[in-house]
Amino acid sequence: MAVALLGGCGGGSNRLSAKDYRSRLATIGQEANKAQADVEKGLHATSVADLGGILENFADADQRLGDEVSALKPPKDAEAANAELAQGEHDLADEARSAAVALANIKTPKAALALLNTRLQGAKGAQELDHGLTELKKKGYTTGG
Repeated sequence: MAVALLGGCGGGSNRLSAKDYRSRLATIGQEANKAQADVEKGLHATSVADLGGILENFADADQRLGDEVSALKPPKDAEAANAELAQGEHDLADEARSAAVALANIKTPKAALALLNTRLQGAKGAQELDHGLTELKKKGYTTGG
């Protein structure tokens, strides 16, 4: 289980080395890429219920990813960016859940996708993720951003 691999929590100052932190971010990045690919399947959903389910699964994945990131004990120079990355995952999960609830009164997948595009475009969580990843890239901890 990924959470076990990403321990990094606990007391003391057991900070991850830069190498270990990069490795853990890479693992989390792979999980995030899978969650993103899964939600993109929603573009081909044949019902609003299917789209809502895909969005809920994405929210659950983002919540878990945020928990994993926040459990990391990064090198000191990555603390702020790591916190922003975790917050972004959590905020995006909340935004996705809220959007899924908003689908309740939508009748067609096309209308649902239009609503999601409006609601999630420029989402706070996505902006936090982008900024956190950009900062981590500047510090050499990730290649994404």
